[in-house]
Amino acid sequence: MRKFLLVFTFLAALLLSACDDEIATGSDAQPVASTDTLSLGTVLTCNSSPTYLLKLYNRNSKELRLSSIILRNAQSSGYRMNVDGMNGAAFTQSDFLRIAPKDSLFIFVEATFPSYGGGSRQELDYIDVTCNGKTQSVVLAATSKDVQRIGSRIITADETWPEGTELQIIDSLVIAPQATLLLQENTTLFMHDKAKIIVYGSLIARGSLDEPITIRGDRTDWMFEGTLPYDNLPSQWGGIYLKGISHGNLFERTDIRGMSDGICVESDTKFVSCHIKNSDANLIACRNAEVEITNCELLNSRLSLLEVVGGKCDVVHSTLANFHFTSAVEQEVLRITNRDTIDNVSREVSVSFLNSIVCGSTMNPHILLEQDGNAPFSYRFDHCWLFEKGEDDEHFISTIWGEYPLFLYTDPQAYFFDQHLAPGSPCIGAGNPAAVPLAPFDLDGKPRHAIPSIGCYESDTNP
Repeated sequence: MRKFLLVFTFLAALLLSACDDEIATGSDAQPVASTDTLSLGTVLTCNSSPTYLLKLYNRNSKELRLSSIILRNAQSSGYRMNVDGMNGAAFTQSDFLRIAPKDSLFIFVEATFPSYGGGSRQELDYIDVTCNGKTQSVVLAATSKDVQRIGSRIITADETWPEGTELQIIDSLVIAPQATLLLQENTTLFMHDKAKIIVYGSLIARGSLDEPITIRGDRTDWMFEGTLPYDNLPSQWGGIYLKGISHGNLFERTDIRGMSDGICVESDTKFVSCHIKNSDANLIACRNAEVEITNCELLNSRLSLLEVVGGKCDVVHSTLANFHFTSAVEQEVLRITNRDTIDNVSREVSVSFLNSIVCGSTMNPHILLEQDGNAPFSYRFDHCWLFEKGEDDEHFISTIWGEYPLFLYTDPQAYFFDQHLAPGSPCIGAGNPAAVPLAPFDLDGKPRHAIPSIGCYESDTNP
C-alpha cells in the first residue's frame, strides 16, 4: 500500500507539473485588451446604452489564468459588466477566468446614468484586470446628456419653450386645435422609436444659423463603429403630421431627420432654410395644402423627397437630392399629381420651382407629372437643374437638362453626402436673379451673388 501511495503521489505531482507547464505564470504574461479606453459615446440619462464589447486577447503560447476582473465603481458609476455570459461586478474564480493560447475572453459593457438636473457631464469607470500579480485598467468613458423625458403630452394652450430646451419624447407630442407651440433656438427634440408630433393647432419652430432647432431620433450610438451613426438612418422615429385644421406652421433653420413616415402636410406650412433628410416614406408629402419651401436641402428617402397631391407648392433655391442607401428607391424624387386616392377625387394643383435642383441616383425618371380628370393642373420650372432629358417650353424656362450637377461629394457607400457645388458645376451662376430677394442668403448664411447659383448653396465664386 505504501508503495502504491508513493507511486500515486509521484504521478499526481508529475501531472500537476505538466499542467503548470501549460500555464503562463511570468509577470510579463498578460492579456491584451482590444482598447485601453472603451467609449460609449453620448447616452441620454435614464436610458440604457447599447451593449459594447471589450476583448481580452491571450497572445501567449500557454494558457492565461486571470486572478480577477473587477468593475471598480459598479455601485455608483452606472456601468454594468458581463464576462463571457455572466453578469457581475467582480469575478475572482481563476478556473472561470481562463484564456486559452491565442484565444480571447469577451467582456460586454452597458450603462444607464441617472438624471441630475440638466446639462452634460463625463462619466468614467474602470475595469481592473489582474493576472500574474499585475493589474491593468481599461477606462470606460461616456458623456451623459440629461434631458427632460415625457411619455405623451398634449399642448392645449399656447406655449413657448425656452432656448436650449432638450426633450426626449417617448410616445407623442400633440398640439390641440387653437393652441400654438413655439420652439426657440437651440432646441433639440429626441424622438423615441415610433414617437410622433401631431399638430391640429400651430407649430412654429424658429431656429437660427448658429443655433438651429433639431428634431431627431434618440439613438446616439453607431450601427457600425466610426462609420454609420443611427442619426444618419431613417425609421428612428415616426414623423410629423400637420393636420388639415392646423394653420400657420413654420419650420425655420430646423434640422429634421431619421423618420419613418416623413412630414405629412395637410395645411399651410413654410419651410425656410431647413435640412430635412432620411425617411422611409415620402420625405415631405403635401396633400391639398399650401406649402412654401425656401432655401432648403431635402435629402434621401425610400419614396419621394417631395410629393404634392393637390394644393399649392412653391419651391425656391432648394436642393432635392435622393441618394437613399438603406433600401431601393421606389418612387420619383418629385411627384406632382392632382389625383387624390384617399378621397378618390381630382384636386387643383399649382407648383412652381425657381432656381432649384431635382436629382437622384435612381435610373427611373426623377419627376412625375400626373394630371387626372379636368381639375386645373399647373407647374413651372424656372432656371432649374433637372436630371431629365427634355426641352424648354411654357412650363420649363432656362432649364439645365440631364447634366450632372457636380456636388462637392456624394458617396453612398461611405454614407456621406455634401450637396455644396463643386468647382465647374453647371449650376454655378445659372440662377434667375429675380429669386435673390426671396432668399438673399444661402443655407450656410452666405450672401448670394447678383446672378446666383442654382440650389440651396451659393458658390464661392461665380464664373
